[in-house]
Amino acid sequence: TEDLPGVPESVKKPPNKQGDKSKENTRKIFSGPKRSPTKAVYNARHWNHPESEELPGPPVVKPQSATVRLSSKEPNQKDDGVFKAPAPPPKVIKTVTIPTQPYQDIVTALKCRKEDKELYTVVQHVKHFNDVVEFGENQEFTDDIEYLLSGLKSTQPLNTRCLSVISLATKCAMPSFRMHLRAHGMVAMVFKTLDDSQHHQNLSLCTAALMYILSRDRLNMDLDRASLDLMIRLLELEQDASSAKLLNEKDMNKIKEKIRRLCETVHNKHLDLENITTGHLAMETLLSLTSKRAGDWFKEELRLLGGLDHIVDKVKECVDHLSRDEDEEKLVASLWGAERCLRVLESVTVHNPENQSYLIAYKDSQLIVSSAKALQHCEGLIQQYNRAENSICLPDSKPLPHQNVTNHVGKAVEDCMRAIIGVLLNLTNDNEWGSTKTGEQDGLIGTAMNCVLQVPKYLPQEQRFDIRVLGLGLLINLVEYSARNRHCLVNMETSCSFDSSFCSGEGDDSLRIAGQIHAVQALVQLFLERERAAQLAESKTDELIKDAPTTQHDKSGEWQETSGEIQWVSTEKTDGTEEKHKKEEEEDELDLNKALQHAGKHMEDCIVASYTALLLGCLCQESPINVTTVREYLPEGDFSIMTEMLKKFLSFMNLTCAVGTTGQKSISRVIEYLEHC
Repeated sequence: TEDLPGVPESVKKPPNKQGDKSKENTRKIFSGPKRSPTKAVYNARHWNHPESEELPGPPVVKPQSATVRLSSKEPNQKDDGVFKAPAPPPKVIKTVTIPTQPYQDIVTALKCRKEDKELYTVVQHVKHFNDVVEFGENQEFTDDIEYLLSGLKSTQPLNTRCLSVISLATKCAMPSFRMHLRAHGMVAMVFKTLDDSQHHQNLSLCTAALMYILSRDRLNMDLDRASLDLMIRLLELEQDASSAKLLNEKDMNKIKEKIRRLCETVHNKHLDLENITTGHLAMETLLSLTSKRAGDWFKEELRLLGGLDHIVDKVKECVDHLSRDEDEEKLVASLWGAERCLRVLESVTVHNPENQSYLIAYKDSQLIVSSAKALQHCEGLIQQYNRAENSICLPDSKPLPHQNVTNHVGKAVEDCMRAIIGVLLNLTNDNEWGSTKTGEQDGLIGTAMNCVLQVPKYLPQEQRFDIRVLGLGLLINLVEYSARNRHCLVNMETSCSFDSSFCSGEGDDSLRIAGQIHAVQALVQLFLERERAAQLAESKTDELIKDAPTTQHDKSGEWQETSGEIQWVSTEKTDGTEEKHKKEEEEDELDLNKALQHAGKHMEDCIVASYTALLLGCLCQESPINVTTVREYLPEGDFSIMTEMLKKFLSFMNLTCAVGTTGQKSISRVIEYLEHC
């Protein structure tokens, strides 16, 4: 205002004084240099008094009034600055760096000014949520296993070691912990620490429980030789009260109760929870193993460490119970026990001549003797618990009403029969010693013949083919290298097949046979019927293929040329057209299912006929008398029908199996022999 022209000097001076006064007040309130920066002065004002009343009235001078009011409001504006809102948050600057080379990527960065960094914390290299969770799980597992392993050491007190084993077994009941344990290779380390557990009965029981829990997975158990050795040693423990370091009865019962509750949380179908012992848990663990789960080394180590001995003894024990157990539950338990042991033996004898020879020689062929007895028991039980008719047939031929136990026991008998024949097949495959020892068992060849001709009628329709092929395979192995077995089979009398038209009264009365017939005649009849059924199924399948509808043109639209382009234009479908199209699709699907059913039946008939022809061909080897006997029952005495079937079977095997196997060599040898007969 001082520079304004035409203003009197008397008017200019008062504003200068007032302005100087306001500047002094401003310095005193806000930026007084002598005041402490930590102190603040607050001028209290009553809420009910307006701010205008506190100010002195303006002077009357007209030119000065506007100027004085302007200068008088400056302190008020400065006072309002004390109660201002906080400053806005600092700004984050986003910068984008454009690459200068074609192989570089665009880089985006967020930057904060240095004066504003107190309000921001920039964390670099932040892990993903899944990585954090995985790291936490791994750290938790590491902490748990280190803590538990420290309690398993032999320097710890016995009670501490037992508690650590039970705690580890409880952790292993969770699949995630078992996965971590296997992923880090800790199973072998745990059992190495517990290598002395067989010297303490309570610790051995806890160790066996840990092994059982770890064996509940379908994955590989990751056992090594030392762990398997410990398992076999636990099997050999005697559960008597005089064992060293025996706890009192009360403490032992507490441990068993903990293990029982732990085993209830996992799959325990075959475990007897009322019989929690070290030997029982170790045996259940061993039976859950197969060479497929544990590796090929398992076959040899199980024999060298004595594991096969315990399994064969267990088979004998279960078979002895079959003749004594009258209660269905005990009977099923014995059948299941024998079947599980035989499955392990079947697994370890496949393509393993060392194990085969060891089992044949063990305790004067104890396994073969027990298997022969078990097969004869199962032959009688399968007639009593007839699943084909859903009734129980007693020896006096009085059927009982259907009971729930029928399917239960019948299924166990069928599974046990298949396991027995599977083991015997391995022991007699290309093994003259095994074939001779097996054929020496009383009634075994006759039981095998019944498995081919009579037993299938007591089984459900879908199970008959399996048991018949298994029986034929066992007979082929028995007679291929043993002249004694060939002589026994040729001189045997048996009934014809249950589904044979010669015995059922169908067809010509002159061909009907009643009573007992020679085994060779029954086998020739089975071959002729299966070969005829295969030809009939093949002809029906060919008719279905010939009658198959030809591919029709797509009537859902048509090609049209529009504006120089060819486009597919769909036609509108009516309800009648859609229903007709749907019906045609259903008919085509039915025809396909019929063709597949005929093809499956044709395959089964061809395999049964081929196996039967191979058995008859093995009987004819090195025996002109047997050649004459078989020729008598063949149409026109011609072996060509058998050789043709065997050639088809050999071609099928060449397509599906490895070339040069022993089965293919045997078939080729039989074909060559029959062509020169």
